[in-house]
Amino acid sequence: MKNITLEIYRSIKYGFQNFGRNIFLSIATTSVMVLTLFGLGFFIIINQISDQALTSLQSKVDINVYIKESVEPENLQKFNEYVQQIPEVNTSEVIDKEKALAIYKERFKENPVLIDSIQFLDTNPLPVTLIIQAKTSEDYNTIWEKIKQYPEFEETVESSDYSDGKNVAKETIDQLNKIINTTRSVGLVIIIVLSVIAILITYNTIRLTMYSYRNEIEIMRLVGASDTQIKGPFFIEGILFGVFGTFISSLILFVVVFLISDPVKNFIPGSEPLSEYLFNNILIIVSIKLLIGVALGIGSSIFAINRYLKV
Repeated sequence: MKNITLEIYRSIKYGFQNFGRNIFLSIATTSVMVLTLFGLGFFIIINQISDQALTSLQSKVDINVYIKESVEPENLQKFNEYVQQIPEVNTSEVIDKEKALAIYKERFKENPVLIDSIQFLDTNPLPVTLIIQAKTSEDYNTIWEKIKQYPEFEETVESSDYSDGKNVAKETIDQLNKIINTTRSVGLVIIIVLSVIAILITYNTIRLTMYSYRNEIEIMRLVGASDTQIKGPFFIEGILFGVFGTFISSLILFVVVFLISDPVKNFIPGSEPLSEYLFNNILIIVSIKLLIGVALGIGSSIFAINRYLKV
């Protein structure tokens, strides 16, 4: 037990010593690790922003199903209950003619021509409308197909703003989905490229460190030092790259998030402040970054050590 503790202590001591002796290489390697881990953290934040933007827009998307004038209230209620039982439906609300007129006047209150034109009519021309919101923007096609399967569909439904499979709000959501998916894919590729660069630079840093210690390593092997005793300090050096990279990148991420938190909240009404999201998930985000950073450092160290020592 004492020998194990001594070996661990020695590995940590010489690991820090290696890190300090090759300070410029260590700074370069840590900088790339910082860039990689910052990209990972910012990718998590971008994912949160995109989810909030989608949620905000999805709350504004709906299908308007216009009901025929001849439909009796009890039949309308029956149709609404059928719609509410569709699994993909989040909410459905019946808007009667009077409420529809009030909504129309509120929406176009700054356009007196439209308001005056409807007031000249003897009767309210706006139909009873069933407004349906889906759980996700991808569910509207399914909902509309199931609505068309309603036994009394022809007798109940006059038309819909989705009857041709198109809806302006949904098309906006679909476009946003494409942009977000593209952004996520590009971000993921960037993180992978940065990770590969971090591995290569860490690998070369460890190799150069081992080369500078080649005489000491050879002497240690001649006097019977174990592989663990030789490799230990270089494992610790790799871990240090991941730890320092996580620490510095987290500080930068916190500053960036606090700077953009208010602008993002103003841009996406009703969204959770990014600073609050970061505070609530700080342990998870830092733990993920630390785990990946240390894994990159150790992985590079193992590869470099085995290649150099040929073991």
